Amino acid sequence: TDKNSSEPTENEVTVVKGVTGGSLAPYFYMDENNKLTGVDIEIAEEAFSRLPQYELETEVADALQGVLSGQYDIAINNYGYTDERAESYYFSYPYKTSFNEYIQRADDQPLESLEDAAERGYKIELTAGSLTGNALEKWNKDHPEKQINIIYSETDFQVRYQHIVDGTTDFAIDDGPIIENLLPKFGMEGQLVANDIDAETEDFLFPQNNTYFLLAKNEKGAQIREDLDKVLKEMKEDGTIAEITKKYLGVDTSVDPKYLEETIN
Repeated sequence: TDKNSSEPTENEVTVVKGVTGGSLAPYFYMDENNKLTGVDIEIAEEAFSRLPQYELETEVADALQGVLSGQYDIAINNYGYTDERAESYYFSYPYKTSFNEYIQRADDQPLESLEDAAERGYKIELTAGSLTGNALEKWNKDHPEKQINIIYSETDFQVRYQHIVDGTTDFAIDDGPIIENLLPKFGMEGQLVANDIDAETEDFLFPQNNTYFLLAKNEKGAQIREDLDKVLKEMKEDGTIAEITKKYLGVDTSVDPKYLEETIN
């Protein structure tokens, strides 16, 4: 037999197992042909198409758990940075950034600030451990006289928004592109509106509101990250990320180049 048959050849391709939650348009979702698509998916696919040594295969599953258990190599899921996640996963370079808006009842006075929300006694429904949840807990700790009333739940967007409509809660803070996508889908356009968040509040809530791929914290994950980061930087520089984000989000949300110098963990 060929003595080299069991040894990897130079052009052997490594399969990279990707995982996504699968249903958060315009980030990741199934199109009418039942094919995974969305801004995060397309950026990942374009990045790996520039790395011929890898072949990306993405499935829908529990993204964080899937990578942690070793079943998958990379989570493609619109994830922001938290210190807690950094203990369990390698973060790629960020590939896009976000902007947020207040979502309120259409007939409600637009919020001016978090102070404003506290003074009105407004309730917000959040997932514990989310970036917004962590930030508002910090706000409450720093402002004992101006508490935001937080209700923790695991409800999805539709239920959460329905609770604003029916008065169970009063507002949400969500990603602008998500809101524009979801309100028409849920038939809530006339009932809920998205209002701008002032720069100071946005900065307090999300000092760097970037999105990352999360990789397994092992040797394979480290190698994939190293290779992936190079092409993510190229894609920022050659305008590919600007193009993909515009296509799905209507605006260029590629990151500030200063975040593409060294990894966050």
